[in-house]
Amino acid sequence: MFVSRALSVCCVVIFPIAVHAGVADTNVTYGPPHDWVKPHFFNQQSSASLVDSSDDEHVLLLEQQVNALENERFFHTDRQILTLDGVQNGSTIKIDFNPKYQSVTFHWARIWRDGQHLERLDTNKIQVLQQEQGLEQEAIENGEKSIVLVLDDVRAGDVIDYAYSVKGENPVFASHFSSIVPVAMEGVSAEDLLTRVLWPRDKRLYAKAHGCSVAPVLLSGGDDLEYDWEFKQVAGITPEDSLPDWYDPERWVQLSDFRSWAEVNQWALQLFQVAPPLSPALSEQIDVWRQIPGQEQKILAALRFVQDNVRYFGIEIGDNSLKPTDPSIVFSRRFGDCKDKSLLLVTILRAMGIDAYPVLVSSTLGRALDDWAPSAAAFDHCITLVHCNGELFFLDPTMNYQRGPLSAHYLPNYERGLVISPRTTALTVIPQTTGLPQTTTTEYFQIRGSQASSDLTVVTVAQGRDAERLRAMFATTKRSDIQEDYTHFYSTLYSGIKMSSPITVDDNQDQNIFQTTEYYSIDKAWTKSDSGKDYSVEFYPSSIKGLLKKPVNTDRNQPLGIDFPVHQILRTEVTLPQSWPYGGSDRTISDPSFTFRKVAKCVGNKLVMQYDYQSLADSVSLDDVSDYMDRLDQCSKILGDSVVWK
Repeated sequence: MFVSRALSVCCVVIFPIAVHAGVADTNVTYGPPHDWVKPHFFNQQSSASLVDSSDDEHVLLLEQQVNALENERFFHTDRQILTLDGVQNGSTIKIDFNPKYQSVTFHWARIWRDGQHLERLDTNKIQVLQQEQGLEQEAIENGEKSIVLVLDDVRAGDVIDYAYSVKGENPVFASHFSSIVPVAMEGVSAEDLLTRVLWPRDKRLYAKAHGCSVAPVLLSGGDDLEYDWEFKQVAGITPEDSLPDWYDPERWVQLSDFRSWAEVNQWALQLFQVAPPLSPALSEQIDVWRQIPGQEQKILAALRFVQDNVRYFGIEIGDNSLKPTDPSIVFSRRFGDCKDKSLLLVTILRAMGIDAYPVLVSSTLGRALDDWAPSAAAFDHCITLVHCNGELFFLDPTMNYQRGPLSAHYLPNYERGLVISPRTTALTVIPQTTGLPQTTTTEYFQIRGSQASSDLTVVTVAQGRDAERLRAMFATTKRSDIQEDYTHFYSTLYSGIKMSSPITVDDNQDQNIFQTTEYYSIDKAWTKSDSGKDYSVEFYPSSIKGLLKKPVNTDRNQPLGIDFPVHQILRTEVTLPQSWPYGGSDRTISDPSFTFRKVAKCVGNKLVMQYDYQSLADSVSLDDVSDYMDRLDQCSKILGDSVVWK
């Protein structure tokens, strides 16, 4: 639900996933652009100075023109095919649109070769396909279609030149405007990047530059203003790996006509209104929940119902892409998307006298929303704010397998949200979740003589988000597949290991604690040395090592993202066949983004090693990256212990 920013000017060269061919579509016509459009054309003498030897194609011109008065957008692309792979992958033109409120005019499709153009806009070869990607991958039906034209006789060196216009906007935006001006894009270099916007003189347009400092050329006409942005020889951006979710490496300008977040809230309030009365079935169920003693228990009962009994599925066609479905309908049909489920929960709680509000959030932007101009396009998810016994709780009705009190409920690190309330005037800071994840794994090794088999019992206790993930996995995955995966994990360390008894599970839902116990036998835990004079067995914390993985780009120009929140404890207790001399150690390594501790000791014939890793932030600043890498190395050097039997 809701639409984050997207470079629609660039989504033109991939093969469609849809499988149903369409017939003639009344939303698709063919002809020249309207008079307001002033098309530009690529420079045939371009030196292509930005071309990399590995590039399959090169963009000569990316052009978008927007007429806010006519609610129409013109797109024009010229790209040169450079290789045979470019011919294979770039000979299809694909245009996405929503026939519920949009129409497309295809203006031209040409191939330029040796200074001459070859017409390729054959209406008999154009297909209009129903998209199914969202339905298959995200349980979303959005009603979008794709216009697909497979070009004939494309050769390396050809320039593919095409243009089209899209008229119409989702009416649920109530004539509000949102768009972007691309300045520099990921993986796309361009000789000429142009955006032109026609804007009514009596209306304010707000522009916010992201990652850049650029201004348009402003031209004054009769009833409108013209804003022009043009950039020559724009190098594509290559993002480094492991970026924080909130960091955007691209450079762009955000356009919006919202003056404040209070205006965005007023727009959203109209969408989330519920017309009385509620259906008899929903009212009857609310009466049942109303009898539950205690405010928190009422909230939990309603939340569990919406999370577990209303499956996630969205029909986001037309108004439904942004406007929630009536709660009585969602209750009856037992499915809905995030905004449907949130409004249903809010409606139920309000009917029981409990304050609750929908909250619009972004699944990726987080704190970066502070730098956005107010816009309805900033959000892609909806959660719920609930007042309970004087406390505030942010809850996600789309999350499954949550258990325990409200204080134990995990919420992703959304950081910012727009609370849909008559009192809202700004974004709200969403505090860090109280249902922090923590997993404590204890390995109990019973190591016998060099020729005898050994035993291993593994007890895992998961809390918070980790408990929910394990609970979901055991509810949705065959137990035999889980046991096979778990055994494979240990087989990389101990050859001949096998599961001696099935995994057992203890699910304490009241406290949201999920515990598993694994049982293994190891034929030969000891490994004979090459000299044949001694044997050894190693205890290595592979799960902890995975948390200390370095990024591919260690010499960075962009911030480093790390998994947060994470708290993993691995305790290994080894009972040896005889007493062992071991001095023991206790080492703590601290960094602004994580803390790590290893404690090891041996008392008699029992060796105990414990590793404790906890992330403290979701990113590492550029100034701290070098020290962070050094500390990862320090941690890695003290992982694992070996016992040698001479």
